[in-house]
Amino acid sequence: MSDFNNKIAFWKRKPRDNDEPGKKYPNYIGKMTVDGKQKEVSLWLNMKKPEERNEKDPDMNGNIQDPYKREE
Repeated sequence: MSDFNNKIAFWKRKPRDNDEPGKKYPNYIGKMTVDGKQKEVSLWLNMKKPEERNEKDPDMNGNIQDPYKREE
């Protein structure tokens, strides 16, 4: 990411062949840079109907984590 310090970008997550049935996956995934350190971000949308929501339910929630490193 060039000059994206303290910024975030999301992309809609597409289903993958190895997704486990019944497991909830994020609706969006992305990257962010905070003070020069890159992070990965996952975002879930609240898909409940408005009449089923509690007033304290967020419209979105997410996670921020260090980038995944594959073991070689």
